[in-house]
Amino acid sequence: METVIRQLKEEEFGVLGDFLYEAIFIPEGVEPPPVTLLKSPS
Repeated sequence: METVIRQLKEEEFGVLGDFLYEAIFIPEGVEPPPVTLLKSPS
């Protein structure tokens, strides 16, 4: 399988936060953080 890395298209900006949230490592048995975490500047 070939992987292609490309620039994000403007119409894809809306799903970027979803992808970032899904990429958070959450160990088994640990409560996932709230989605609002992505809006926190810290």
